[in-house]
This record gives sequence, structure tokens and C-alpha cells, in this order.
Amino acid sequence: MSTTSKLCQLNGGCMGCCGHDYLSKKKVEEAIELNTAEFKAVDPTKEVSLIAFRDRRDAYDLRYGVCRNLIKKDKQLLCPLHPALNDGKDLRIGHCELNYMCSTAKFFEKWNPEKQNKFIKFIESKNLDNLDYSMHMVNDDLLNEFYSQ
Repeated sequence: MSTTSKLCQLNGGCMGCCGHDYLSKKKVEEAIELNTAEFKAVDPTKEVSLIAFRDRRDAYDLRYGVCRNLIKKDKQLLCPLHPALNDGKDLRIGHCELNYMCSTAKFFEKWNPEKQNKFIKFIESKNLDNLDYSMHMVNDDLLNEFYSQ
């Protein structure tokens, strides 16, 4: 089974797989700011620097419920270890939960295209920023609200 969904890229990217126990939006923002500051101290063109960044803490040593590798570039949340940013090499292996998919995305992937499009329009109508979107995806708020309408 695939562990990605088109839902993962909506609203500037979902970070639901980068932590599952968020304390608050303010704390998540703070965590990402601190992660991003730490990332700026490494040379992202060198694999050894990216691995050192990754391994600076244990995988489950989350900062306010967020993976310490999650950073912000412009308005996009991203993982600098992701294969899309490393010529196909996945530097998350051995550190991240690569097979994690939130239950909302699991349900979504089983729906027919018509229902998927309806859900995407529902999400878009919410005008959520990427943090609110992620937090509501991982705790199933959007899924439950969609089903209740």
C-alpha cells in the first residue's frame, strides 16, 4: 500500500507524519522555528551535514510533538531529508516513520475520485493554513466534519 496521498501536498504541505501529539499551534510554530534555525547552521549540499542534522537527536525526541527535522522554507513546510530534495536518496531511512499515513489519508485513498474531489473542495473551503490543516488532518477533525455534513 502506498504511504503517500495527494492530501499530503495540499495547503503548503501536511506535517501530520512528522509528529502525532501536537501541544498547540503556537508550540508547533515555535518548534519549526527552532528546527529551521538549527538547519541553517548546516550545509544542505553535503549529505554528511544532513545526516548530522538528522542524528543530532533521537527520532522520538520530538520538540513540542514535532519531528526535529521539520523545517520551513518560504511558506512551505518540508523535510530536508526527503528524497525529493536529495536526488532520490531517502535520508529519512532508519530515522523516520516512513510508512505512517494518517487515518484521514487512508480513508481518502479508498474513495472513488468523485468523493475525493468533494473532500478536497471541502478542505479548500476551510481556508486553513498548513499548520491548522496538518493538525486537523492528523486528529481526524476534517474527516469527522466531512462525514457529519
